[in-house]
Amino acid sequence: MLKTPASKQTAAGWMVILAMLAMGCGGGGSAIESTAGQGPAVSVSPKAATVYPEQSLTFQATVTGYADTSVTWSVVEGASGGTISSTGVYTAPSTTGTYRVTAVSVADPSMSGSATVTVSTAPPPPPDGSTMTTAHRTSGVAPLAVFFDAVDTTPSGTASPFTWSSGVYQPADREGAQYAWNFGDPGSGAWSTSGKSKNTATGYTAAHVFENPGTYTVTLNIVDTSGASRSYTQTITVSAFSGTTYYVSAAGNDSSAGTSEAAPLRTVDRAMSVALATSGPVRILFRRGDTFSISSAYGITKPGPGIIGAYGSGNRPVFNVAEMGDTNAFSPRGSGSDWRIMDLDMRGPSTSTATGPIGPDVSHQGVNMLVLRLRATNWNVGIGWGDWTPIYATPHDGMFVVDSEAPNAGAYGMYVGGRRIALLGNLVTDPGQTHVCRVWQAHKGVISNNSFLRPGGQRHALKLHGPELNDGRPETRWVSITDNHFQASSTSQWTVSMGSQSNAAGENDPVSHLVFERNRFTGSPSLVADIESEASYAMIRNNVFDDTLSPDAVSIIWEQRNTGVPAPNDVRIYNNTTYVGASAAGGLLQTNSTATNLRVRNNLYGASSVANVALLMGAGGAGWAADHNLATASPGFANPGGGDFSLSSGSPAVDAGVTLPDVAADILQAARPRGAGQDLGAYESH
Repeated sequence: MLKTPASKQTAAGWMVILAMLAMGCGGGGSAIESTAGQGPAVSVSPKAATVYPEQSLTFQATVTGYADTSVTWSVVEGASGGTISSTGVYTAPSTTGTYRVTAVSVADPSMSGSATVTVSTAPPPPPDGSTMTTAHRTSGVAPLAVFFDAVDTTPSGTASPFTWSSGVYQPADREGAQYAWNFGDPGSGAWSTSGKSKNTATGYTAAHVFENPGTYTVTLNIVDTSGASRSYTQTITVSAFSGTTYYVSAAGNDSSAGTSEAAPLRTVDRAMSVALATSGPVRILFRRGDTFSISSAYGITKPGPGIIGAYGSGNRPVFNVAEMGDTNAFSPRGSGSDWRIMDLDMRGPSTSTATGPIGPDVSHQGVNMLVLRLRATNWNVGIGWGDWTPIYATPHDGMFVVDSEAPNAGAYGMYVGGRRIALLGNLVTDPGQTHVCRVWQAHKGVISNNSFLRPGGQRHALKLHGPELNDGRPETRWVSITDNHFQASSTSQWTVSMGSQSNAAGENDPVSHLVFERNRFTGSPSLVADIESEASYAMIRNNVFDDTLSPDAVSIIWEQRNTGVPAPNDVRIYNNTTYVGASAAGGLLQTNSTATNLRVRNNLYGASSVANVALLMGAGGAGWAADHNLATASPGFANPGGGDFSLSSGSPAVDAGVTLPDVAADILQAARPRGAGQDLGAYESH
């Protein structure tokens, strides 16, 4: 679906392409492919890399000329040169030196490729209390959207091509470490979707919108799995808008200057025309309570800071958008970076339209776009954008959708992707055909405090995948998914899916490095599983699965779905709670030997009867561990019918778990343990 012709500008315009791709996935053939001009070969990417002792790096092997593209990895120097897994993850030795990794074709062992690794002395970690550099920008005009990134990276092929230095300690176990952010913005309020504070966040990636001018001190506290704690700070400076403001009212006059509320312009077309021709920062503000028409698309290439917003009091201004073909009504792109589109009510021409409300086109990079408090109704895709080959190497970057609504879209509620993407506090519900929210790329991302409810058909509340393996785009990696509510519909099969789009050869879309915590699920009678995934390096902790309406469902399926991506490795499923208010016949986890280093601990499954429950369906491969998991008809939940799954004092889950240093807090972010031992499930008692 992502491979869209350059003429396709919006997510809505891609639906025909989607149908064609769905019908065109096929495979098979002989052992040796007859691709013209492409002889048998094995190449390894990156060809050369530098890492620190005991640091990990993922290599990728590309095999041409053979239908079987699998390889066998090894380190030429043996154990003294480090180790490399079957999926190409190299871990350096504790000693410095230069080493070589090789990939040998399984189809033809005479064919191989290699890469050189230099292991150099690691610099000392930044000292506790020092200044960090996690923010992707440190100053700008209010409202200022800032992405915070605590994961250092060096270029590693097209899958991870960027250099980033956060100035903070890099734990050996990033998914197991605890990252706690305070944005120094206590007046920012609480999310309407979850009731949680906007001023705090967790995860190695985080994001915040500073709505008011001022100087803010952001604090990050990192606690690694040894219990060592380190804190860092960074200053964000937010200024008030200073530039030209144009006012637009339904009672205005396009012959006016438009630069005062007393003499506003009247039409969107006139306002956008004069504003985009104005030098310097510009705002276009539409009067609240008024209704406007849009029949032309506005490609915004003027550099920001820019704001399209509202003035006055009352309801958001309404925009009735005409059918304009495959384009977005407001489209910041290319040089048109740093735009805020906020406080608007945008209404589409129909739920089958190819037109969209907001977003860059597929051939021009969008940078630092903030969509804030937008309501999008009567669209095929509520809020969305895509990409195509001209921007594969330079994806959309700094894309925020915050506190917005997209109900009852014809197809997708949201269809978004890019680098440093943040979806915060959105309410997206009841799309007619497919996923509530599809994230087709998140090379470092935050998905937090959203309500993604009731997908269309057999689709998902959240579909997170990546670009096709080795197609030139950065992979989906390092994503924090926290404090969301995911609800199945009456036709759902999987509520959340994280991994390849399908098992088809052209949809091998790897996902790795996830922290998935404190999310709540609501099931339905059609549900097969709350989560389906084949991701690697994932932490699934402190989630609640309320499967009262889906007693036969399994909470989690974790196994390889597409053999074209690395099989899942290093996955932890810790301290989750499942509740079925009736006699259950499902379970906690379905897996198989494709998943290596899969560990399942301290989980709690409660139902009125568990006689037919298979808590664990299957077993993982090498490194499999499952212990201290409990299925019981007497879980001792405080008020499960009311959605309170905290533990009463008599619960058999109290103090029954093993102490896990990588689950140092519970779903309420209370410290663990607080009694003689760590409790089972998402809540810590006492």
